[in-house]
Amino acid sequence: MTHFGDGLRVGKVAQRPYPQFGAAVSPVYVYDVAPVALDADGIAAAQAVGSATNLTLNGALASSGSVTFDVPRAVQIASSNAGDTTQTATFTGTDAYGIPLVETLTFNGTTGVSGAKAFKTVTQVAISAALTGNATAGSTDIIGLPYRVDSRNYALTAHNGAFVTTGTLTAAVTTSPATATTGDVRGTYLVPSASDGTKRLTVWIFVKDADTKAGLYGVDQYGG
Repeated sequence: MTHFGDGLRVGKVAQRPYPQFGAAVSPVYVYDVAPVALDADGIAAAQAVGSATNLTLNGALASSGSVTFDVPRAVQIASSNAGDTTQTATFTGTDAYGIPLVETLTFNGTTGVSGAKAFKTVTQVAISAALTGNATAGSTDIIGLPYRVDSRNYALTAHNGAFVTTGTLTAAVTTSPATATTGDVRGTYLVPSASDGTKRLTVWIFVKDADTKAGLYGVDQYGG
């Protein structure tokens, strides 16, 4: 059995980096997890950035210089100064299947900027230039989906014990090649109310084109 977070149930275990696809995989998948609360500075606590450099990964979610999320999630950045709007933060890590993943976000002053790609691990956050304020980096409630979803019509969601049509499902980006600024290749779901480690998120995914890797897992990730 292959697990995604604490409760993805799929077909037979297969060779890495992806579980197998094709006739052996059922067309419907169940994703059942209880994501913990987001942590806006859980990757990198507030710190000065005097020049282009890597943030120190010292937030509450970090351990030994890297971060592993409970479930794949989008990341976020912010500055303590409203004037920081041109600098970028480039996140490096891996996705749910251990595939290298890179995303670049542009600061918007004190307004948090959320990413579109779902990271399972973060190993580096590179800032492009000096900031006037202090930078933070953390997690969001935008949860990565384990298989490619092309529209809301192909996913059934339940949250906190009830079926819901609320929350925001963002479909997979199917344009190839992916880049550091394109969306997630499988899609994401912003839960309808804040995660707290207790509310369960269950997603049934009706997979299209399950006989190909791109059909099941999406186009190749951008790894830098």
